[in-house]
Amino acid sequence: MLPNNKKLILIIFSAVLMSLSFHPIGLHFLAWFGLVPLLFAIDNIKPSFAFKSGIIFGFLFSLFSLFWLVFLQIEINIKILMLFGLILMFLYFGLYYGTGLLIANKIGLWFLPFILAGLEFIRGIGELGFPWLSFGYSQARYPLVIQQAAIYGIYGLSFWIVLINIIVYKLIKLRKAEYYVMFIIMFGLPLLYGVLRVKETGGEFISVGVVQPNIDPNLKFTKAMREQTFNRLIYLSEKGREITHEKTAIPFDLIIWPETAIPIFLQFPGKYQEYVYELSDRINTPIFTGTPIYDSKNRYTHNGAVLIEPKKGITQKYKKIHLVPFGEHIPFDNYIPLFKKIDVGGGDYAPGKEYKIFELKGFKFSCLICFESIFPELSRAFVQDGADLLINITNDGWFGKISGPQQHNDMAILRTVENGVPLARSANTGISMIVDKYGRILVETGLFKEDFISSRVSIEHERTIYQIIGHIFPIISLLFVTVILVCRIRIRKRNKRVI
Repeated sequence: MLPNNKKLILIIFSAVLMSLSFHPIGLHFLAWFGLVPLLFAIDNIKPSFAFKSGIIFGFLFSLFSLFWLVFLQIEINIKILMLFGLILMFLYFGLYYGTGLLIANKIGLWFLPFILAGLEFIRGIGELGFPWLSFGYSQARYPLVIQQAAIYGIYGLSFWIVLINIIVYKLIKLRKAEYYVMFIIMFGLPLLYGVLRVKETGGEFISVGVVQPNIDPNLKFTKAMREQTFNRLIYLSEKGREITHEKTAIPFDLIIWPETAIPIFLQFPGKYQEYVYELSDRINTPIFTGTPIYDSKNRYTHNGAVLIEPKKGITQKYKKIHLVPFGEHIPFDNYIPLFKKIDVGGGDYAPGKEYKIFELKGFKFSCLICFESIFPELSRAFVQDGADLLINITNDGWFGKISGPQQHNDMAILRTVENGVPLARSANTGISMIVDKYGRILVETGLFKEDFISSRVSIEHERTIYQIIGHIFPIISLLFVTVILVCRIRIRKRNKRVI
């Protein structure tokens, strides 16, 4: 039995508002009150209705926000299978919100921020982890708002958004003075913290150049396109360096190419390896690029990245740790041999195991390949091991031009605030950018535009509270909610026995 028509309209309206807060048209502020219609819809309803309402909201919210997945540039036979998988994924999202609203129905609405922050954390764990659409990411373009992530991470920011929504809901419903005061305090404190935290960066600076070649991913790996790909990468690197040097007279410390920018095994000698080596020598600048890496000992292929230094060639390598499920490997295939025979049209890569820290000219950096940037614990581990800079290389051309590249790009911004380090992002197609440690975008390319961008960034990072405590906040939230739920259940059982 579904909620009545009026409640259903409120649920749909809420899903639309929250989806628009993620859409790249600048309506991110809608997240501050986007859940309010949903909260009115679940007011004084039975637990079963709360659960169903959450499933409907979660399904529609993810559908409206992730509809662009339908337009992924993949084989048609795989796309048919994917459409079925997307329906399951949207229901999967719904299950989380259904569970959250059910628990809140049992223990009280004020516990919902703890519940949803904890459930978002759970949704991002493991090989099938998918923390996309965590509410906090809707605020990525508001530097003052997101500074609170330096304390408790992205899931704490989601907690804040849900709390603000509950206060607005109570304010509209009850119109009591204490809710006005509560709103001013809870909304104002993070902004005040942001104002106090954000300042001009100092310390030692490095100069970084980022190449966005804008090459169709469907053509990128063809032999006919290989020569053109190299020519474009070389041209943009030389031209961009020349123009920047004329303006600033500052040499580059590093030039970054995107994920699989080199569509061959660059580790093996050949004319393409010579092209890159000669370029690095000629411009006297290290080049960091994505490339497949072959492990001849174990006969594994890795999605990886390498650092090429002038007169030295390839000096350091990174093998991607967190692979895209079903796109780069089949989850759990190491434990279930039958899964190795499944072919979904993607790559067949082996995961890397080393949290690699690259060292260059007195500074250190680490690499996040593609959607590794959406996992906060991975970036935290790199910075804990000494990275002064995070580099995100990706190929968002598969996402199309609607929402996907923007959402993926915005998620990377939060990694800077959480860890107190800058980030340079190079996309083959999509959006490339350079961001300071406060999540402020220093320079950014257009969507699907051939370009070269550069900026000086400070590599003197601060040790944030999040760096120290990690995901303590969502874990404590889960434990807190569990204790409250168990206590409420025991109290109700005891009261029934008394009656």
